[in-house]
Amino acid sequence: MVDLGKILGAGADISRLQDVVDFIADHKDDIEAGSQIARDLPDLLRLLSSGLADAGTHASKAGAALSGTSGATGRVGDSAEALATISSSLAAVGTMVGDAAIDISKVPLMGGPSRQLASAAHAVGDTKKNLDGLAGSLKDISALLDTVGQALERLGTTLGATGREAKKFVG
Repeated sequence: MVDLGKILGAGADISRLQDVVDFIADHKDDIEAGSQIARDLPDLLRLLSSGLADAGTHASKAGAALSGTSGATGRVGDSAEALATISSSLAAVGTMVGDAAIDISKVPLMGGPSRQLASAAHAVGDTKKNLDGLAGSLKDISALLDTVGQALERLGTTLGATGREAKKFVG
């Protein structure tokens, strides 16, 4: 039998060593479970780092698809501008129709057609107001899409960086 007193030196408290041995014996299952976790941790970190990097790539792509002139933001913004141009054209048409209604009303027996033209001018004016509202809403949507797109791009960058950092733990 081994004399632990000789191995550990004079004055070593053998009872403390017995406490350590007892602790290990009492917690053998917990130590084994902890060891298994330690063995599985590199694979888990590889999976986590890969998943974070992939999520970052996808978030960045989604952000780029939303923001910028070639993304949804640009297209919605272009649509808003097109509607504003159409609205301006309708305003000119409405003015011409209204002026024609006034001129026609001066011709004897043309009161009916004049009123119809005046109604058409009002309808064109109402349509212009609706298009202006739609163009404004599209501009707001464009701004929101741009904000979301930029946030997704930043999220993608952060997720990618986090994935690369996590990968450093496992090589």
